[in-house]
Amino acid sequence: MRVPDILRKLSSAIRRTGIVPGRDKIMNVKIDYLQDEVSQLRTLMRHLVAAQNLELPHISQTKGSFDYQWREIPEGESMLSSETWRAGVVDTITRLSGRPRDWFPGKRVMDAGCGQGRWTYGFGKLGVRSCVSCDQSAGGISRTREIAAEFGSNFQVDQRNLLEDLDYDAGFDLVWCFGVLHHTGDTYKSLQNLVKCVKPGGYLFLMIYGEPRPDHIEDYLYYHEMFEMRCRLRNLQFDEKVKVLREKYGKDQMHGYFDAISPDINDLYRWDELESWLINAGFEDIQRTYPEHPNHHFVARKRAP
Repeated sequence: MRVPDILRKLSSAIRRTGIVPGRDKIMNVKIDYLQDEVSQLRTLMRHLVAAQNLELPHISQTKGSFDYQWREIPEGESMLSSETWRAGVVDTITRLSGRPRDWFPGKRVMDAGCGQGRWTYGFGKLGVRSCVSCDQSAGGISRTREIAAEFGSNFQVDQRNLLEDLDYDAGFDLVWCFGVLHHTGDTYKSLQNLVKCVKPGGYLFLMIYGEPRPDHIEDYLYYHEMFEMRCRLRNLQFDEKVKVLREKYGKDQMHGYFDAISPDINDLYRWDELESWLINAGFEDIQRTYPEHPNHHFVARKRAP
């Protein structure tokens, strides 16, 4: 059979099957475009609905979830119940903050959204001059006060909502906020409240959930699993969720998965968006301190006048 005849038969077969050459490539490009559009629209919608968002039921659900978590789930692989985690917390803080160990003595720090006080414990071991720890959860505050008592009267623990004026002066050498702002319902507003507390020349450390990285299929698989589990467990009581998650992920991992699945609010962000917020707030030397991780761990220095 001559080549032209082969090509005609192949063309005819393609038309019959509906297969279009390059279709997979076209579909991939379209998906990339739609993902970009969704990310941009989500950014805009968060700002447009921020005020109304705070009146919706998922705010109270998320607060209730964390209060339950800090009261009832004290154990986990990355919690103070783990001797391994306790032993490594000082190295973790120095690595993530980008500050050497000898920087911390004499410094005034804030543990914003302290939960059960695991980072407060780390700052105590680092020998900071003083530490203010705050959280909206009464359960978290109670546990953090037990931890802070070990380090004396210069460790202060207050019940605060990061969406409201924190009523602290701008005198902190380091404001530390790990894995909190993306659960508030208004990440931008809560960030502005933290920014006010950093002294000129001081540092702000944040960990905020990141959008799936386009070239990492495991990110998409993870977030799909989290969304599916969130839908399945949404209307269960907190203790019922704990039972399901313990059976599925095991006792050591259950705390982390409860954190990711139980709260209704789990916002994801692009790096360029977060970086722009800090630049506009007067920060410089913005550094990602764990760049290989899908979430954003970063520290920035507030410009001095």
